[in-house]
Amino acid sequence: MSTAVSVISPAAVEVEDRTGAAKARLATMVATTPHGLLQWERPGRSAAFSRRDTLLPGFDAAAATAEAAGFTPFIRPVGGRLAAYHESSLVLDLLLRSTEPRSGISARFAAFSEALADGLQLLGVDARIGQVPDEYCPGEWSVNHAGRIKLIGTGQRIVRDAVQLTAVIVVRDPDPLRDVMCDVYDDLDLPIDPWSVGAVSDAIEDITVEVVKAALEESVAAMVGLGPADDDGTRPLLHRWDPR
Repeated sequence: MSTAVSVISPAAVEVEDRTGAAKARLATMVATTPHGLLQWERPGRSAAFSRRDTLLPGFDAAAATAEAAGFTPFIRPVGGRLAAYHESSLVLDLLLRSTEPRSGISARFAAFSEALADGLQLLGVDARIGQVPDEYCPGEWSVNHAGRIKLIGTGQRIVRDAVQLTAVIVVRDPDPLRDVMCDVYDDLDLPIDPWSVGAVSDAIEDITVEVVKAALEESVAAMVGLGPADDDGTRPLLHRWDPR
């Protein structure tokens, strides 16, 4: 069950903590699925703060800034720093059963990011793995375009018997994300290069969310093996996946 963290700020913002809900989702997956699941989300305008962000002196102001810009602030279960997304973004979750979740963390990140980059490359994007200078939510396993702009952020959450790999993909319209993240990072006193905030449409102007989703799902399916989708697009893994 999710909880709310009361934030003392001029706007009296309450920030939902979604880590409990994420843990419950992993527990449900373990109880009902032999190997794991691939799931998609089309988010609304959201500002996904990390637990580390909440410890910074500017967090209250940052949450208020995000909400004033129309981005609902919440605390997410994975990731290192704030990432904002909107209706032209995608969230991909790969939920995995694992008997040794703390082993192979880097190998899972590497294989996951390579599959995501492969999917974008099939579309014609110069997709590369690695952090660009002063990117938002910096990470070794980000996927960028031509070493200049960040397109996909990745995260990994580990519990006793399962792993959640998450990718946030910005497909179109990066300007609102650039504006809100620059303002929020200023509140948090963290560096950010506005022009590191990009979208797949910076590489392929007329790209659609549906085309990117299909390409990434194909590349991830080639990596893990996926069964048919159910009504909401969730697909089961056909076997236990361990890239170690």
